[in-house]
Amino acid sequence: MSSPISKPRGFTLIELLVVIAIIAVLIALLLPAVQQAREAARRSQCKNNLKQFGVAFHNYHDAAKKFPFGYYATPPGTPVVGFNAASWGLMLLPYLDQGPLYKRYRFDSPAMTTPATPNGVANVAVISTSLPVFRCPSTPSGSPTYNVAVPAGAFAGFPAMTWTAAVSDYGATTGVLGVFSTLAYASFPGGAGGNREGALGAFTTTSTADLKDGTSNTFLLGERTGGATIFNPGSTQAPAAVTAAYGPTNGGGWGDVLNAEHWLGGQLYSGFTVPPAPPALSPQGPCSVNCTNARGRGFYSFHTGGAHFVMADGAVRFINQNIAPFTFAGLITRRKGEIVGEY
Repeated sequence: MSSPISKPRGFTLIELLVVIAIIAVLIALLLPAVQQAREAARRSQCKNNLKQFGVAFHNYHDAAKKFPFGYYATPPGTPVVGFNAASWGLMLLPYLDQGPLYKRYRFDSPAMTTPATPNGVANVAVISTSLPVFRCPSTPSGSPTYNVAVPAGAFAGFPAMTWTAAVSDYGATTGVLGVFSTLAYASFPGGAGGNREGALGAFTTTSTADLKDGTSNTFLLGERTGGATIFNPGSTQAPAAVTAAYGPTNGGGWGDVLNAEHWLGGQLYSGFTVPPAPPALSPQGPCSVNCTNARGRGFYSFHTGGAHFVMADGAVRFINQNIAPFTFAGLITRRKGEIVGEY
């Protein structure tokens, strides 16, 4: 008698579903680790960008014996210099391997489309050039440029102005003021009075010797998510009315002259919870990092827990978003005499 031939046995439906379920569980376990690894790489690149800025600032200092101004802006009719404006980002271009772009810029005219001049329009083409070194990979991708619209009279003596700028996720700070300075210096001798200027300011060129608080205790630049979109805590966008009010003059570009006009007044820990009306009355507060990227309100990144800053000695440090107002203010000012200690 011949023995029976056994037929090949396939997967049953239940077995197939079990295998799929196991694969799904493994993917769910591995996905956070993959995302964390990717963010670690993005965060490392973001830090490296700031290291490049630190080197560029010091190469500039070696050549000029001082750091560049944060910005300058002179209204029409100003004797000798006339109507003009420029930012720190332009001055660093030759030290960021962007010499040809720098040579295209005409420093005898502001980069503006309104009021329009041939050199001004040509300069807008320069500052609207997107450069990777000015972008943090952790920041969600969006338009590489944004439009600036400054109404007449917003700055004394200036007409209505428009221009287009390429986004920068890094910005300077002019100093400390408003509610933030009052809170920060509540227990400091003399309070919030005295010198509260930063290392890079309006019309200000400083050398390392001018940084009386020490180069390792003074910011040059920090992460401030660029463009015209205003963000709230937790990587969420602020109400549309807030972006409409603050976005066009947010100074979120590397060649935007408003980038360093960033006197820190602080922000509420809740961010902008309601549309401000009028915008100037939106409350300031004690938060300096990751509550908003609005100009004059705070620094902002898409990293968990804080943001990167480059110090005047060229070092890059990650600053915790829960840093005390006094300590953060002390790291902004260059000659107020604070002793910030460990942070």
